[in-house]
Parts: sequence; structure tokens; C-alpha cells
Amino acid sequence: MAASLPPNASPRLAKSLPWVGNAQLRGVGQWLFSKDGETVLPELNPVVVCDKTPAVQACVLAGIGLGIFPDFAVEDEIAEGRLVRVFADWSLPTGGIHAVFPPARFRPAKVRAFVDFLAAAERKRVRR
Repeated sequence: MAASLPPNASPRLAKSLPWVGNAQLRGVGQWLFSKDGETVLPELNPVVVCDKTPAVQACVLAGIGLGIFPDFAVEDEIAEGRLVRVFADWSLPTGGIHAVFPPARFRPAKVRAFVDFLAAAERKRVRR
């Protein structure tokens, strides 16, 4: 499907393409793409909507439609050539990962280790 798109395709084409929606993300049917100060807010055409990212990924890998994923979730598939970026010159709103926990005098070492792991992974991702 992606191979049939021109290399400099614009998200304006998005409405005419089949999409696999992810109900866990905001904007299942609309995403704001931006590039060099220009924005495009196309209505997407989800042919199927899944409520788990691995299910969306399986549908996209099966060729059902296009999907929107965080970079870290598909970096191996892109490196292996099983997935390709569409609208690669455009960006989507950034998200984030948040560690939220109540204030406490004592925080278990495993919680601190997990938060440190997330912070290191994010620093590594941003450097790319």
C-alpha cells in the first residue's frame, strides 16, 4: 500500500487511504500533521478500530491499512523493512510517558529503578 504512494506524499491523501484505528489514542479519526509551519488535519478512514496497540500493529503488518504508532513501538519493523514511514517529512503531535506516584517517605527501589529506566530510554530516544 505505501509503495503506491509518491515519495513526497502529503497527509491530504490520508482520507482516501484505509487506516487501522487505535482506540487507546486520542483522535482515532483525525490527526494533526505539521511540516514547516503548515498544518493538515485530515479525516482518516478507519476500516477497523482496535483497542490494543499490538492488535493495530498486527493489522497493519497484515496489510489491512495504515496505522499511527510511537517510534519505539515500530523501530524494529522499520529497520527490517517490514514497515515504512508514510508522510515521513510530516510530524504528529508529540506525546509523553509519565511516571505518577503519590508522595511517600519511602519509595521501593524497584519503583526508582523503573523511573530511571524510563528517563534513560527517553533521553536516548530524543538524541536520535
